[in-house]
Amino acid sequence: MSDKLTQATFNIISNGLHGIAQEMGEKLVRSAYSTIIREARDCSTSFLDRNGRIIAQAQFCPIHMNSFGKVFEAFANKFDLSTIQPDEGLMTNDPYSGAQHLNDIILFTPVFYRDELVAFSASLGHHIDTGGGAAGPNASANDIYSEGLRIPLSRFNVHRDLGDGLLEQFIRINVRPPDEVMGDIYAQFAANRTGEGRFIEMLDRFGVDTVLAGAAELQDYSERLAREAISAIPDGIYQAEDFVDDNGFSPDPLRVAVQIRVDGDSLELDFAGSAPQTKGIINSPLAATISAAYGAIGILLGGGRIPVNDGLYRPIRAINVPYGSFLNPSEPRAVRARNNACHRVYNVIMLAMSEVVPNQVLASGHDTTNAIGMGHMSPEGYRVYMEVVGGGWGASAGADGADVVDGYVGNCSNVPVESLETDYPFMRVEEYTLRRGSAGAGERRGGLGARRVYRILADGVTFNSYSDRFKVAPWGLFGGENGQHSHFTVERDGERIALPSKGNTELLKGDRLIIETAGGGGFGDPQKRDRGVLRREIEQGLLSAEDAARVYGLS
Repeated sequence: MSDKLTQATFNIISNGLHGIAQEMGEKLVRSAYSTIIREARDCSTSFLDRNGRIIAQAQFCPIHMNSFGKVFEAFANKFDLSTIQPDEGLMTNDPYSGAQHLNDIILFTPVFYRDELVAFSASLGHHIDTGGGAAGPNASANDIYSEGLRIPLSRFNVHRDLGDGLLEQFIRINVRPPDEVMGDIYAQFAANRTGEGRFIEMLDRFGVDTVLAGAAELQDYSERLAREAISAIPDGIYQAEDFVDDNGFSPDPLRVAVQIRVDGDSLELDFAGSAPQTKGIINSPLAATISAAYGAIGILLGGGRIPVNDGLYRPIRAINVPYGSFLNPSEPRAVRARNNACHRVYNVIMLAMSEVVPNQVLASGHDTTNAIGMGHMSPEGYRVYMEVVGGGWGASAGADGADVVDGYVGNCSNVPVESLETDYPFMRVEEYTLRRGSAGAGERRGGLGARRVYRILADGVTFNSYSDRFKVAPWGLFGGENGQHSHFTVERDGERIALPSKGNTELLKGDRLIIETAGGGGFGDPQKRDRGVLRREIEQGLLSAEDAARVYGLS
């Protein structure tokens, strides 16, 4: 530890830095206009040193892990950021310049202290609409141009280019709900300014040299913890594969393969053998694939025990993702549904490491972004609804899988039905329940999926979605059974119409749209499950007596 720091001062500074990133995130959520950020919390915030290395990141969406660092590298390669001014900002959503998909707009603003550049505030929000061919996911898109507005790596002046300026006007004219989109962008500014203010307060209290030394030590601390955790894993090469159902155009599954080499206190990942880039929106840009890998390694090494910053990534010597695979596609492939591939990246890392550290992994859950979007044009203007409906998590050696939560990679929150119906009067939610029977059995059962039923109250509503686990079931581990598949269905005039996992469908007034999400895989032999727990689940309506007898042998 630096001579400028005592242990007590380091503890205060390190916790303060994490608090800054977390408060930025809460400011973004509380200031946002759209339900996808305001309620579902599909956003992230980060605080970086002057060189663009992550100091602290809020505990929001793991898929955004290290996104800020990768995008910052792209900005630094294009611009001389040593000349950036206090009234400037950096913005992009370009998946081929370090971002992930077009809905995720990233904003950096510089932090100055006594005329010296000391840090950067950063925020990322999933924006409800960025134009393109559908009010929500455009499942028919075959290139990025069909997906919406693409913002290049942009260095801009806040006072000149926002408001009546070119940047804001350019965004407004290309999106369906411009007030919501720009409102969320201004919420990102509020988050960044919050980080700036709190950091300056810390500098005033402890001094620049001490705080910057504390930030560097925090990164080194994360590195030490990560290396210690890796050292506890036996050296070796571990492999696994899993599959995305399809690309939305053909029925062929898409393979995700990984080889993990553990060597002392470091490791390497190689995704050679994964499927080639493909038609449709299922491709994952390199930054998203790497972020998913970092997220999986983070949970494997101890979850929240290791602070998320640049130091956590240092022991990962290399992540090889072959160019031209669907995990690292060539421009201009479409990438909107990249999270379904990213969930499989997480899954194969868990599966590969299950043979050597079984107590540190999870079985497969629904592990999918169940992206449910609807759009409707009325005399009052366009309304665009977007939500990620949760499913069941995979079980682990120590716990049942969680019921009805977003996949680990996404980590979005539930949108309250009351908020949804207030903002989107063209629908009503008639049912929102746990999906009994969807969980994979095991000594530890998988989590239950969800069942949500929407009644459509107007003609001209478009349903725009992407999901997965319709064909390839969530797998169990060590004798645990698979979870049930997902299903999307429309009930219309007594007819049941099965919908694909990825598609755009016109709905009619009176339709019932039924969303049923997958349950998680079980862990361990179902016959070893606690009998008292089974009886309680029957009493609570989570398990039928018939399934308890058939699957678990409960008499």
